[in-house]
Amino acid sequence: MFPHKVTVFNVVKNNGTVNYYRQLVDNVFYQKELKTSKEGHGDKQDYFYSVIFSNIALKKYVEIDEYNSLADKVNNFTLKKNDIVVLGEYPQINDLIDLQKSSCEFFLIGNISNNRYGDELLQYIEVSS
Repeated sequence: MFPHKVTVFNVVKNNGTVNYYRQLVDNVFYQKELKTSKEGHGDKQDYFYSVIFSNIALKKYVEIDEYNSLADKVNNFTLKKNDIVVLGEYPQINDLIDLQKSSCEFFLIGNISNNRYGDELLQYIEVSS
C-alpha cells in the first residue's frame, strides 16, 4: 500500500548559512499529476506532487519545535513548508542547485495535512507541492 521511498531534505537556516539535512524515508505513497492552469493568454502545464507518509514512515518524524532543538538532526526529520522532497533515493546535497542540475524529480513542500489522530494504524501526514 505504501511501496515508495522519498528523500526529505530539511532546510535549516542558521546565521546566514543553509544546511540540508537528509533523511531517506520508506513506506510512503507518492503521485504526480499534470495540471493545466490559465496564465496570461494561454495555458500553463505543470506537475503537482503529493506524498503520503504512513504511520510506519513517521517513526523518525518529530514536530518542528523539537527538530529545531535537536543538537544532532541526522536521525530524525520534520516536514515544513519549503523543505525539499525528492521522489526516490538521492545522495546528500549542498545546495538546491544540485537538484536543479540533476534529472531527479523533486518539489518544495507547499501544503501539509497532518492526520495523526485516531487509531495509530490510520495516522498519516500528506505533503504536496
